[in-house]
Amino acid sequence: MRTSHSTDTCLLYLNDHIKQEVDAGKYCGMVMLDLQKAFDTVNHSILIDKLKAIGFDSLSVSWMQSYLEGREQMVEVNGTLSPPLPVSCGVPQGSILEPLLFLIYANDMSSACDCNLFLFADDSALLVSDRNKLQVEKTLSSELGRICTWLADNKLSLHLGKTESILFGSKTNSARPTASQLQWVTILSQGKMK
Repeated sequence: MRTSHSTDTCLLYLNDHIKQEVDAGKYCGMVMLDLQKAFDTVNHSILIDKLKAIGFDSLSVSWMQSYLEGREQMVEVNGTLSPPLPVSCGVPQGSILEPLLFLIYANDMSSACDCNLFLFADDSALLVSDRNKLQVEKTLSSELGRICTWLADNKLSLHLGKTESILFGSKTNSARPTASQLQWVTILSQGKMK
């Protein structure tokens, strides 16, 4: 999906893509990926490397390192504060930079797969299509494995309770590939997708 477009635009494009594939007689398999504590698990070193890779100058990179490092957090329980502990990962919560920094961090996720990947901040949709339903399931499983490798390399993980799969097609009554067909992770089936 192109940059500088809203989530609504991305959802409309995703919907249109699925409709076109089904209208062309293809099956379209989708896994909606939800990242677990995505903003809280951003690795500072990896983020700094990604800023350099996309062309941030040394002054901007130094400023960002200063912004991220040296932060501490405390927890209050029953009126008692814990001692301050260093924050070693994550982007500052509530800051205007929080979503932007995460998008920069996740921007190269699409390079990990050979299929359509739609990014919605900390959620994404992995989409594959083919005239053969079994090929869709096989490709989806393979691509999901590649995404899981990218996530592990970038110190991120899937929230399995919110990750869903669905198979679109006009020739099937089956709405979802089974967990055994998606070899890399067990997708919890909740009967609905948000």
